Amino acid sequence: MSEPLAPAAGTRPAAGRYNEIFVARLFHALTALAALAGLVLEAVAMLASPVYGAAPGHAWWNFLSYFSVQAGVLVFAVSVSLAADSARTGGRFWRAARLAALVAAVLVFWLQFTPYRGLAEFTGLNAATVWGDRVLHYALPVLVLACWLIFGPRPRIRPAAALWSLAFPVFWLLWTIIRGAVTGWYPYPPVDAAAGTGPMLAGGVFILLGWLGTAFLYLLLDRRMGREPDGYLPGFGPDGR
Repeated sequence: MSEPLAPAAGTRPAAGRYNEIFVARLFHALTALAALAGLVLEAVAMLASPVYGAAPGHAWWNFLSYFSVQAGVLVFAVSVSLAADSARTGGRFWRAARLAALVAAVLVFWLQFTPYRGLAEFTGLNAATVWGDRVLHYALPVLVLACWLIFGPRPRIRPAAALWSLAFPVFWLLWTIIRGAVTGWYPYPPVDAAAGTGPMLAGGVFILLGWLGTAFLYLLLDRRMGREPDGYLPGFGPDGR
């Protein structure tokens, strides 16, 4: 009787390690669930908003125009893809989307410590608003960052991905400016044309520069930190060095 084949080198977890792939997928799934929960709770809160009662369609477009809501949708999509494959390599588009989700999470969290935090149209309406705010603006960014620091996948970030990730804030700015010119409604004061075209453009440039700086900070960390996952893929871990 022939002996069973040994596992290929570099595909086994390092000695004494937990099943990192399983835990990573679980963590990514939890992140996706948190994003979905935050979006659903905020949508439920929107239904209780007086603005919704006056103009349902207009209120929903306003809701979808918030940066934190669009970032939540992006985080959900990327986290679902990583829950399916926590060591995903991805192409140019996926890597840019992954980096955009990471940068957006940091900026959303930072936004909560500025005068522009919250979704003003239904702040403090009910419990759904409070819980949705906490999940979408606090818990979710922490989960996204912690998940990347612990499970990666790394290395995945290149300078081209940092530049391509700008597509997300550029789209949001163009959407905000065009829709604001039509309806007169802007989600945040820094991009409100009522303050003048100059301050609005300055606010947009500040957002893009902050985004690009955060993206290249991730790039630096991605190059300096250890590879993840480190025990399951060829070329990773002690057997693949």
